[in-house]
Amino acid sequence: MATKKFAGPSPYTFKPSYPVEDYLHTEYFNNVTTNHSTKSQAKPVVAAIFGLGRAGSIHLSSIVRNPRIVLKYIVDDRPENFDNLRKYWDLSDDVVMIMSKDADRVYKDKDVNVVFIGSPTYTHHDIVVKSIAANKDVFCEKPIAENIEDTKKCYEAAKSKGRVLFAAFNRRFDPAYRGLKERVRKGEVGHVQILKVTARDSPLPSIDYLKTSGGVFHDCLVHDIDMSCWVLGELPIRVQSTASALIPEVKEIDDFDTIAFLLTFPSGAVAIGDNSRFSTYGYDQRLEVFGNRGMIKVENERPCHSTETLVGHEGLKQTPIYYSFPSRYRLAYIRELEHFLDIVQKGVPMEVTSWQTLAVSKIATVAEESARTGRTIDIDWSKDDIPAVYS
Repeated sequence: MATKKFAGPSPYTFKPSYPVEDYLHTEYFNNVTTNHSTKSQAKPVVAAIFGLGRAGSIHLSSIVRNPRIVLKYIVDDRPENFDNLRKYWDLSDDVVMIMSKDADRVYKDKDVNVVFIGSPTYTHHDIVVKSIAANKDVFCEKPIAENIEDTKKCYEAAKSKGRVLFAAFNRRFDPAYRGLKERVRKGEVGHVQILKVTARDSPLPSIDYLKTSGGVFHDCLVHDIDMSCWVLGELPIRVQSTASALIPEVKEIDDFDTIAFLLTFPSGAVAIGDNSRFSTYGYDQRLEVFGNRGMIKVENERPCHSTETLVGHEGLKQTPIYYSFPSRYRLAYIRELEHFLDIVQKGVPMEVTSWQTLAVSKIATVAEESARTGRTIDIDWSKDDIPAVYS
């Protein structure tokens, strides 16, 4: 009886509420209340997808499940897979499967208004330019092109045609990272002093992939660099990096598999990152922000996250972390696609802007130069036409 006086009124007298962090409940709530404001009323886009490699296969799985998209073309240079793809995804005969040498069919088809690019890096520029010239909006895996000059030309072409050119920095759409950014921007850690990012790849990519990836700085580190700038809302003025090729096959193609970098920002914040092409224990993705009022971090996610520990004679064991990026960033890829469709169909502002993509590419280029020369390099942004508010 000692605590009965604290019972208070019946819980049925309270207005129901739930934490905003529970995004899955929000989705359920919108579904059960048929919240039309969360659904697009626009006519579905008609799409073509180029390349069904690592990223392209992920996008294809999202595209075929999305009612906002009608898939009309698959462009890939492995025709031996076409029949299997059609059967696996239960694609109708209306979906045309062609090789890249026949890609003009896509550009000339006026019904197609959206193009997804997941093909090798060296093909991006040509597909982007031809798609935009044909008045199609473009969703492109990073990088947009193999160098900054060609990337600028792609964005200039998109602007002149009034088309959308979206660079797929998927990690921005991960709920955990987005939540961290929002809390940092609310001042929960105060003035940020150190940002630490870890990204270690799993499984080890094939050498054939690495040869066409554009190099580890533009294939992997651009994500870490983008996360640093996106969370802090500013661009670094000094870059230091070091890199090694500890795997003989990686060294043979003049690339790196082990990298560390340090970015210094105008606010005084320092971003520290480490990156590896090969993590034996899974896809290691961590982000930590430390400030004068505290610290926030995103740890690795696990498939069976509710099983915290297994106790035995061998000690405490946790469920393994996600094996690779399609698992870890599954929700990010889905949300990224929805954002792109909102840009195209609803005209919402594009979150991954041209100047951000160009800035990240510039930083990655400087970071690679620092690693190859051993120099610390200052960056001048005075001529890059970057808005005062970066993100």
